[in-house]
Amino acid sequence: MSLTPDPPSPKSRIIIPGAENESDERPRIILPPGTVRESAEELPEYPRLRRLQILPVRDGEREMLLVQDPMGIMPGQPVLGIESLAILQLLDGTVSLTDISAAVMRESKDLRVGNMVRDFIAQLDELLMLESPRFERAHAGARAAYHALEIRAAALEGVSYPAEPAELKRMLDEHFTAAAADRDEKGESRAALDAVPRAILAPHLDPRREGALMARAYLEIGAAPPAPLRVVIFGTGHNMVGDFFALTRKHFQTPLGRAACDTAFVDRVAATLGESAYRGELAHADEHSIEFQVLYLQHRLEGRPFTIVPILCGGFYDLLDHGLTPHESPEVEALIAAVREAEASLGGRTLYVAGVDFSHVGPRFGDAKITDEMKAEIRAIDTAAIAAATTADADAWFRAIAEKDDATRICGYAPTYAMLRCATPEPGRALGYAQSGEKDTSLVSVAAMAWG
Repeated sequence: MSLTPDPPSPKSRIIIPGAENESDERPRIILPPGTVRESAEELPEYPRLRRLQILPVRDGEREMLLVQDPMGIMPGQPVLGIESLAILQLLDGTVSLTDISAAVMRESKDLRVGNMVRDFIAQLDELLMLESPRFERAHAGARAAYHALEIRAAALEGVSYPAEPAELKRMLDEHFTAAAADRDEKGESRAALDAVPRAILAPHLDPRREGALMARAYLEIGAAPPAPLRVVIFGTGHNMVGDFFALTRKHFQTPLGRAACDTAFVDRVAATLGESAYRGELAHADEHSIEFQVLYLQHRLEGRPFTIVPILCGGFYDLLDHGLTPHESPEVEALIAAVREAEASLGGRTLYVAGVDFSHVGPRFGDAKITDEMKAEIRAIDTAAIAAATTADADAWFRAIAEKDDATRICGYAPTYAMLRCATPEPGRALGYAQSGEKDTSLVSVAAMAWG
């Protein structure tokens, strides 16, 4: 089956299975044939779809909806008829099953559809597409199973970077060589052998696109830093839903070996945060923002001992929508206080890393094609944010992006803020900036920075 993205056709009316289609218009809703269910006691009376990715696709002449679950709870990727879109749009938690059935019956003028609508929504619940007791049980089970694992397996090896160690090392050697050449060409000083900055910012874009800029950030670590070194990595949780942070106490496996987690540090942070510490942990399973940082750390330190503290951060969307600052978020403040307390209590040389990208603009993100004028505007927005970050003032960083209402979707917004608040570094400097373009003119901008 070939699924090619294609915009949905215009809506029209409802078709009842077994009834004659009296119109040539394309149907809006096709209800599935009714089946008898033993019980629908747990079906929410006000059904709400979870945060899913629903993409229009085409299978030959048939238009369909491909459903993807960012949380990875739903088995597989169900495909629904495009006609079910109208009912899906009603599932926002404000319309009751009774009212949905009544609306469909009024349009169809067929009394049989009431049970069919309920049956269709029950099938969505069985697919774990609804916020419901069934989903909560599945989510809790998946969280428990993942939390019990000791190793976080590499998710992107063989996709964004070579799975074979020697080939991967060659790729990373090339990136670090290019980064060193760029540094020397700009007349920037080399890091001392034992140098460990207080914090660095590095891209998490696919290494095949901007690996040299990632390497430039890690060149700020000396070739022979004093051991042991703890690295607290704040990454963007692209698929996080509803939570600001997600901890994990797993060791990260890559083709270059295992990066050990500082479980004592994680446990101390988790003890302070309580139940919320691991609530979003599943987001770590296939998130690349920390995985890529581990690769460049392993290569730069070349077998020297270090541990990691992996922390994913969600977004600041709710804060911006309500005109609030991170200081007014109990979740944000709790995380920062917990990390600071853990470092103060456990001691040890600690490097903070923000594995982040900057602007995301263009057709891939729902915008028009990018022009040279837009590129210049994006650069100006990014430059203002970078300048604010160099001051080491997390609130200045937050304001620089909030003033533009995060119009260019800077996905490193929250992780960089958390990193600056926890590290409390001296003022820093920008090491490089790039706008990584794509075929459809979309671009993702990236930067490298370091703080003393």
